[in-house]
Amino acid sequence: MDTVNQLIRYLVVVSLMVIMLGAALVLSLISKNLGWRLYRGWTIISLKIFGIEVESQFDIDSSQLDGGGVMVGLTQQSLLDPTAGYASWNKRVLSIWNFEYALIPFFGWITVLLGWIIVRQRPEQAKRQLRKAAQHAAQGELVYLSAEGQRSTDGSLQPYKKGPIVLAIEAQAPIHPMYIAGSRDCLPAGDWKIRPGKIVVHYLPPISTKGLNYEDREALLDRVRSIGERVHNDWNQATRTAPG
Repeated sequence: MDTVNQLIRYLVVVSLMVIMLGAALVLSLISKNLGWRLYRGWTIISLKIFGIEVESQFDIDSSQLDGGGVMVGLTQQSLLDPTAGYASWNKRVLSIWNFEYALIPFFGWITVLLGWIIVRQRPEQAKRQLRKAAQHAAQGELVYLSAEGQRSTDGSLQPYKKGPIVLAIEAQAPIHPMYIAGSRDCLPAGDWKIRPGKIVVHYLPPISTKGLNYEDREALLDRVRSIGERVHNDWNQATRTAPG
C-alpha cells in the first residue's frame, strides 16, 4: 500500500474511533459488557479496513475461558497483538494498562470505564493494582498480560517476566497460554505501514495454579516458557515450509 492509501485508512479508523468509542463511553456507564462489545467491534472493523483477517484456533474447548483466569501472551511481535486479541475474544477481557495510555482520547478513556487495571510508575501503586487484577481473575474474569512485556524487534522470544505467573498464583486462577502469529508480517516493530494478512490467535490448554504458592513461581515460569518456545518454533517451522 502506498503512503496516501495508508493515511486514508488511518483517517477512516480514527474517525470510526471517535464515533464508536464515543458511543462506547456512554454505554459503559450503563453496562460494561455493552461498552466492550462496541469497543471490540471497532477493533474488528479497524483490522478489516487494513485487510487483516483474525482467526482463532483452539486446542481447548473455548468454554474453558468462561471460568476466567490469566491470559498470558507467549510472544509480543507487533503493536497489533492486543488489537487482534481483543477482536478474537467474545468475553470481556481486562488488561493492565500504563497510565499514559489511559490518557489517549477515546482509545484510552474507554479502557478506564471498562475496568482495566491502570498502573503508574510507582512501585506501591503498581503492587496495589496488580493485587486488584488478581482479585478480578479469582472472581472469574479474564485478565490479559504479555509474558515478554515488550515487543520483539527481530521475531525471537524475549525473556519472560514473572508478573503474570505471580498474579495467577495469587489469584489461584488458571493460566491460559495464547500465541499470536502473523502480526509481525502485518506490522513489524518500528514500522507504521500496516500490511494486509492473517493473524492467528492460538489458544493452548490451561495450566492450573491450584495449591501453588510464591515459591513455585520459577518452576511455573519455566513451564510456561517451554510451551512458548515449542509453539514459537512450531509456527516458525510452519511458516518456512508453507508453499509460496
